[in-house]
Amino acid sequence: MKDTLSITLCGDLCPTDDTIDIFLNNGPEKLFHDVLDVFQESDILFGNLEYVLTDNPIPIKKNGPILSAPTKTISILQKSGFDLLSLANNHIKDCGEEGVKSTIETCQKIKIDTFGAAANIEEAKKPFVKEINGFKIGFIAFAEQEFNTADEDSYGSSYFDPYEDLDLIEKTKTEVNYLIIIYHGGIEYFPYASPQLKKKCRRFVDKGADLVLCQHSHCIGSFEDYKESKILYGQGNTLFGYKNGNEQWNTGLIVKLLLKVGEKPEISFIPITAIQEGGIRLLKDKERESVLKQLEKRSLDMNNKDFLNSEWNSFVKKKSLFYLPYLLGFNRYLIHLNRFSNNRFVRLFYPQRKLKTSHNIIRCEAHNEVIQNILKNY
Repeated sequence: MKDTLSITLCGDLCPTDDTIDIFLNNGPEKLFHDVLDVFQESDILFGNLEYVLTDNPIPIKKNGPILSAPTKTISILQKSGFDLLSLANNHIKDCGEEGVKSTIETCQKIKIDTFGAAANIEEAKKPFVKEINGFKIGFIAFAEQEFNTADEDSYGSSYFDPYEDLDLIEKTKTEVNYLIIIYHGGIEYFPYASPQLKKKCRRFVDKGADLVLCQHSHCIGSFEDYKESKILYGQGNTLFGYKNGNEQWNTGLIVKLLLKVGEKPEISFIPITAIQEGGIRLLKDKERESVLKQLEKRSLDMNNKDFLNSEWNSFVKKKSLFYLPYLLGFNRYLIHLNRFSNNRFVRLFYPQRKLKTSHNIIRCEAHNEVIQNILKNY
């Protein structure tokens, strides 16, 4: 029996306009190129399936894009070696409960294990545990709440409930040798940890997580070594299409975990990039070193509390041009006009008194709970 275990952890996976034909008509080498060599070295190959597998897409009403593709697109991931997928993300319910059900059943048919979404919230929160090469590995997945969550009797994604799930992490850790938390959340395009995200991920570690991977942000972020564990705040895209001139979107990290009996776990980051002809490849030489140096610098900067607060406040200020109109229900045309007019539309229709009322409803836990239920059931 081997005394080592190699786990390869990918981020978000989704076919896009530039790759859908490859998904449907080509083999893995056209999609993953030399990244396949990394995959083939793995005992467990994991990724986040960021779209719905369905041959009958019926989109729900929501803000933002609907991500779905035919069920046959899973075949290329199977041939590439994926044997475990998280379904806990903000798009898993884009085609309603039937889309979630179809995704789970499609993966089951070709023997790819899934976790993080299920027929109800109790099942969706169940950890995935596997024993291989003498190691017992646990995975738990959470997604932030948008239009995606399961409840007591409906299909959907797991989400983090601090009143219950810190206990779940603690209990699961007693049953495994190594525990990985996949957290699908955080602020898109912010390459550091927001104050709440940092606090949350550290609590995951306090309760037993050995490795925490934050996905969803569409950019490589930063990492910290906390206690004896590692937290990566932003893995970046693995396979989400190519955007011309957008380095943040196009680059990502594959995380390689090597466990050896009696030795400290080895964790390494492998930089990848989307390519114009479709798919991804490994970054090499100077490109690779540049990405890793930038990652190291951001991670060191994150230890500076004043720097981190300044970056966060600056980022939030820029985002107010988008977030305030979204909160107030502007349509997309008014959102763009408001952006270019530097929030003048917000100030025109919503003076300070009204904004203070909105602020109080959002920040107060009791008011927030009421307004969440009103909006959900409206």
